[in-house]
Amino acid sequence: MIVRDGGQFLDPLLEAARATVDEIVVVDTGSRDLSREIARRHGARVLDFPWCDDFAAARNVSLTASRAPWILCLDADEQLAPVDWRRVRETAAAWQAGVRAAGNIVTRNYVPEPWSRRDWEPVPAIDPHALPERPEAIAPGFVPTHKVRLFPNHPRIRFRGRLHETVEASLAESGLPVVDLPVVVHHFGYLAADSAKTLRYLELARLKADEQSGDAAAWRELADCAVAAGDHLQALAAIERALALVPNDANARLTAGWLLKEAGQYARAEAQLLAVAGCAGATDRQIGQACHLRAQVAMRDGRAEAAGPLLMAALQMAPDDGHIHNTLGAWHLVGGRGDPARVALERAAVMLPHLPDPCLNLARMYEAAGHPELAVRHYEQALRRDPSRQTASTALARLTARV
Repeated sequence: MIVRDGGQFLDPLLEAARATVDEIVVVDTGSRDLSREIARRHGARVLDFPWCDDFAAARNVSLTASRAPWILCLDADEQLAPVDWRRVRETAAAWQAGVRAAGNIVTRNYVPEPWSRRDWEPVPAIDPHALPERPEAIAPGFVPTHKVRLFPNHPRIRFRGRLHETVEASLAESGLPVVDLPVVVHHFGYLAADSAKTLRYLELARLKADEQSGDAAAWRELADCAVAAGDHLQALAAIERALALVPNDANARLTAGWLLKEAGQYARAEAQLLAVAGCAGATDRQIGQACHLRAQVAMRDGRAEAAGPLLMAALQMAPDDGHIHNTLGAWHLVGGRGDPARVALERAAVMLPHLPDPCLNLARMYEAAGHPELAVRHYEQALRRDPSRQTASTALARLTARV
């Protein structure tokens, strides 16, 4: 592990780990909290490493210090279910006795709002990888990612990349096969906003993209970090660099289309979104997301009549996406169809319990229909979901003064 101010998840992670692993190596890059003391209390060997803007460099210090024949890499804000700790141990033992390989493991990156990131999935109702305290108590779902986390301890296997570091390149060079493991890592790092961390990651992503200018993944990472930091101009430039290298990337096309829509460049947005269906391996959900974004483009561009069929197509491919229902409700409002608008927006409000937008649309609908009491109720609900939403507080002040 590499750690800097490990936070609330470090202690339970190390408590669970010490029951399974032979050693714990923690490389601390400048903690100001009790991370070092917590790690030592759980029997970890703690090494200090001055931060040098390079996650791979810090991670490789831990590899050099490790003595066990197998490496499992985790972060301070992660956890495994008891059944998956056992699977990791059993897998390493089986590989030690037979043909060696490396293990690709799914990470569930929990996020606080449904559909707030592309590829979001709800926590499964029946979950073989469930933690004793189920994550849906603090997050409704997650975005899955995949990377190698279990591999032999060998000097040729090292991390690369100053941000979002991986061992995949060195594994490919060594010829070691990679297999998917039935293991899940639960990651909670996205649940707390950290603006300073967001800006640090953006700077590291810039450096990585400059150093690896021929790597589309580095440009995608820069785009993601720029979006997180609110720098849409830099994000658009980065995602266009990624698409120049890998034109058939459906997710990159979706990101480009969304950024161009937000910038008011509707013709260019439409072109990017139309291209999603032609990308090799594009999923139904990705095509549905493209249809949804195209409907939003059409509505903003004054072509509301074109939005309806696109929204129907989007719902057919992603019926559980609350954002599409919210856009459908807004589309019905534009057309003066009050009852279907209400049905769609009420459904969206249930499906997106943390977001104020469906409540705002319902409030505007009731205000326009001459029902100020109902409008006030929904503006208040929007503010409970997002107290900083200025449009809701302004409208609420206007209506309550009038009443």
